[in-house]
Amino acid sequence: MSRRVVTVAVAVAVALLVAASSAQAQYHGRMQSRPTEQSLSYVIGFAALDDGYVSDSLGRAWSVRMDSPIIGRFVMGELALSGVSTKDLVGTRQRFLIPEAQVQFQLPVGPFRPYLGFGAGGVMGPRGTGTILDGGQRTLSTAIGLRTYLAGDRLTLNIESRVRQYGERNSGVSSVDVTAGFGLRF
Repeated sequence: MSRRVVTVAVAVAVALLVAASSAQAQYHGRMQSRPTEQSLSYVIGFAALDDGYVSDSLGRAWSVRMDSPIIGRFVMGELALSGVSTKDLVGTRQRFLIPEAQVQFQLPVGPFRPYLGFGAGGVMGPRGTGTILDGGQRTLSTAIGLRTYLAGDRLTLNIESRVRQYGERNSGVSSVDVTAGFGLRF
């Protein structure tokens, strides 16, 4: 009887040890393979440009964005290179680059990351083309968007609306970008 009790006790102890070791290995494997909140994304959409008068125009918008945590998962930093393509008064397409940086406040809820961002940048491109935008202008931006994770946690879907004010406060030139695209966490 005592030999049977000892055998059962040893078998239970070995089973518990193996189960605990396996669980710990799975936990550490998951923690090491889990991607961080950093991501690189590409989004496309459209931009509605407004000069405060009558000459509104619609342009094609795109952006390459790098997001990285600043404080935990709640405050993110974003570096972006955006572009807008619009036509001037005679119909010639003009292209502008907009490098900018933003601080974004996000609320992580499961795989969803709704956020609100504030930032600044500048416009690079031709001057005096007859378009609403002009190279050399400064820009302030506000964004509201959603990042969500697809296909395991590596692939992201990004949807955003970004409002920009160009030039001086009194210039009245602004735009609203609506974009969507994919990103990759690393």
